[in-house]
Amino acid sequence: MRGEQTNTHANLVTLDSIIPKHYTRLYPSIHLSYKLNDKQELQLNYSHRIKRPADEELNPFPEYQDLQNVRLGNPYLKPVDIHSLELGYQIKNKSTTFISTLYYRYNYNGITGITKNLGNGVLQNTLENLSNNQSAGLELILSTSLGEIVNLNLSNNTYYNQIDASSLGYDNNKSMISWMINGNLGINLTKSLVWQITSNYISESLTPQGKRLQTFVMNTALKQEIFKRKAALLFTVSDIFNSLRNNYRLDTPEIYRYEIRKRSARIVYLGFMYSFGNSTKKQNAIKYDNQL
Repeated sequence: MRGEQTNTHANLVTLDSIIPKHYTRLYPSIHLSYKLNDKQELQLNYSHRIKRPADEELNPFPEYQDLQNVRLGNPYLKPVDIHSLELGYQIKNKSTTFISTLYYRYNYNGITGITKNLGNGVLQNTLENLSNNQSAGLELILSTSLGEIVNLNLSNNTYYNQIDASSLGYDNNKSMISWMINGNLGINLTKSLVWQITSNYISESLTPQGKRLQTFVMNTALKQEIFKRKAALLFTVSDIFNSLRNNYRLDTPEIYRYEIRKRSARIVYLGFMYSFGNSTKKQNAIKYDNQL
């Protein structure tokens, strides 16, 4: 059990405004596990967590992206309270680990993006708190290796999501079944040369004003370790098929908009990494630029 007393004061100097927030919270959590045998385990977890808005999400001063779009934060945002209940099963042997988790999550004051029509063709993008939203789903994770040559990691999350946006003026609850899948394939071409392929797919998901449409990206990399694994040469290609984009559909009585955000091109990176001391483990993770 963790107790917390929070006191914040947002001082908007140029607006001569101070926004205080004071609240007390208790955050209980319990984690239980039961070993069926040396390879199998059951887990039951409950936790109450908090997610506070980031500084940039609280910044109320507008950023003009172009003549038709202005973006600003919301200094009145409340922190998100998350209640999470999980039931998991794990089986593990020398080369394979499989984890399945049934979960239910209930969020108060979830933070969501909202678009408002300011008139004259100008749209304002800001953030608001939802009344609540809840989700229930099944997450599957598989990690396995084929000898010393191939390493494979797969994960899938299928869930039912329901949004209550009545605090934002939307009366009806919205719900949808969504899913996402991630894959990571590593092939050891030699003892020091690794070829990696990663991919990620996210299906349609809900927003209070519409939907975020499906996205897909695939990346690849080659990493050659040198100097007794103290250093490495790295070559990556982010978004091989130039498919990475965020598609949004807004459909309200005031606004209908279809928006596509994408990069102008793929990103190719060639780099050299050197690790000091005993930090060679940090080189194992290959990172890609999948930001839009």
